[in-house]
Amino acid sequence: MNISNIELRHIVDVDGQLLGIDAEVVDTATLLARANRPATSQLWIVRAGARTPVEPRQAIRLSTDDVLFFETSARAHRWAQQLLAA
Repeated sequence: MNISNIELRHIVDVDGQLLGIDAEVVDTATLLARANRPATSQLWIVRAGARTPVEPRQAIRLSTDDVLFFETSARAHRWAQQLLAA
């Protein structure tokens, strides 16, 4: 099987799982499905330590230069509990 023609231009991290995506634009449902997360999960984009909620079915433009980091609601909830415990 020759896979040398496969070109994944974008790297996305969802809950610590790296995903290679070729499309320029992806929606939240696709990201959740690719990461094997429940479709009902709230998705958050993480930039410079700040978490911003992403709307359901929102289109997200991917960058070829940057890795985008996302967390689901379950992971963000664990992060908040760790902050409170500290």
